[in-house]
Amino acid sequence: MAETIRVGIIGASPERGWAQAAHVPALAALSGLALSAVATTRRATAEAAAAAYGAARAHDDWRALIADPAVDAVAVCVKVAHHRDMVLAALAAGKPVFCEWPLGLTTAEAVAMQQAADAAGVPVAIGLQGRVSPHLAAVRALVAEGAVGEVISATLVSSLANWGPKLPPAEAYRTRVESGATGLTVPGGHTLDSLVHVLGPFASLSALVTTQTPRCEIVGTGEVLDVTAPDEVLVAGRLASGAAVSVHVKADMANPEGVLFQINGTRGDIRVTTRAPVGPAPVGIQRADLLIEVARGRRKPFVAIEDLSPFLSTPEALPEGPPLFTGQLWARFRDAIRGGAPMVPDFATAVAAHRLLDAVQAASDTGQRQRPVA
Repeated sequence: MAETIRVGIIGASPERGWAQAAHVPALAALSGLALSAVATTRRATAEAAAAAYGAARAHDDWRALIADPAVDAVAVCVKVAHHRDMVLAALAAGKPVFCEWPLGLTTAEAVAMQQAADAAGVPVAIGLQGRVSPHLAAVRALVAEGAVGEVISATLVSSLANWGPKLPPAEAYRTRVESGATGLTVPGGHTLDSLVHVLGPFASLSALVTTQTPRCEIVGTGEVLDVTAPDEVLVAGRLASGAAVSVHVKADMANPEGVLFQINGTRGDIRVTTRAPVGPAPVGIQRADLLIEVARGRRKPFVAIEDLSPFLSTPEALPEGPPLFTGQLWARFRDAIRGGAPMVPDFATAVAAHRLLDAVQAASDTGQRQRPVA
């Protein structure tokens, strides 16, 4: 592999989207990585994106980007329904793949991609930013070192403003459960995976997955759509460690409060909140700017943990916000491609997260307690 890994992004809109907000600035800030090609569905937008982002090559067919000899690794930043075909094609070409979460529309799709990655023998990455969040890494370290003793319980609430009674036309797909981008799969998936990363896996759980806003107006068109995608997720369970936990993901609130994560131990407590000011549209736990406070002992004051530098994947400065968290993933992925430590989170991580969501949905559908498949 050349010293600089040349990246091609499928879904690099010149005007909006996650590639523009997170991947492009992260790649620009990191050494050893360079954006070499972009692909969109139209020649005009592909050329505009290439010009805007400084990429040498523009494609209006994602297959051409994958086949491009000037692309060493592929980033898939499109809607979930297209992930499987693009990821499998890139792996068949022998190229490392960074795919955004969710990996697939179903767990079966995710498993197929994991198996293809294993067969191809190339590194793969999944966009579960909570796994590389320096804030959550600091919380995980506090738990591991026994700062609050044995964890006996935890409560995690994530309140957002991403769904609800009105959406712009570009986000109308969020109203449909079949899109794969729902309150369960996106904020629910990120929140639950982040909790598992910090505290360990579920042994059993009960759940309610529901749609509390059944109709949505598309702003500017006046069209009103029936909503089939869930927007509220409640989970109560026991972790493998024995800790009792509850999780509530509120995908749309009139006045969202962001993250409230309380970890209660035998000798103290940890409190994690979205750092003020929260603002009208806070982000999920996987990429929130979090205030971490720990009370070491009973009836002790909470003390803030401010130094997160030991928990960064790269010493290079990254822009705040989405590029910071996506850049942590790219730094790990770069090192894995170069032959360093195995990439985590990878597609195996994604499959485990998909299976956890399956257990949550089954618990809600049946009213029966579920034991997630490892």
